[in-house]
Amino acid sequence: MAYTQFKKLDQLRKAFGIEETQGRWLPTTLPSVKISNHLLENLRDAEEESLRTEKAKSEYVIAPILKELRRNNPNKFSTFSGFEMSVDKSRGLTGFCDFLLSAIPRKAEITAPIFCLVEAKKDDVEKGTAQCGAEMYAAKLYNEQEGRPRKIIYGCVTTAFSWCFLKLEDNTLFIDPNYVPLTFTNPQPVLATLQWVLDEGLKNE
Repeated sequence: MAYTQFKKLDQLRKAFGIEETQGRWLPTTLPSVKISNHLLENLRDAEEESLRTEKAKSEYVIAPILKELRRNNPNKFSTFSGFEMSVDKSRGLTGFCDFLLSAIPRKAEITAPIFCLVEAKKDDVEKGTAQCGAEMYAAKLYNEQEGRPRKIIYGCVTTAFSWCFLKLEDNTLFIDPNYVPLTFTNPQPVLATLQWVLDEGLKNE
């Protein structure tokens, strides 16, 4: 069993005692963030592509958004794409993660993960939340094993155009039902939310 085998939130409750609650936990208003011409050009290029696969959406939309976040926050965090995070194989907490952000910059190996991003398969965000929750729980255990415990782990499931944000606090998985939209011409809502989540994650010891 691996992270991808978690498809229902009830699996998290049975396996790890994680309870799920849905409700608004993100701020209703966020300050604007800088958006570079480079990102806008990338998104214009993406609009001309056929984004029918998860790989295409990842390459043309999701990765450029995370790169923009990094440009706006130099030397503050590391990004890991397609890395394996194996914490407890016996409980299915193993596998490759689409994207992880860690609180330690310029690292070649995963250190202090604070944010897990899962690409929704077949645009099914709901199924992706269970996988993301499992990865977030694994990140929590990973930090504890490394002597870097963190009170909250953040996560997101995205189709590239709808972004569902989650947070794991203690053993409760909070899912914000207000998906954050992204369009080719307006990445501001997603970038502003990611910036807030990053700021919270970096100060959350």
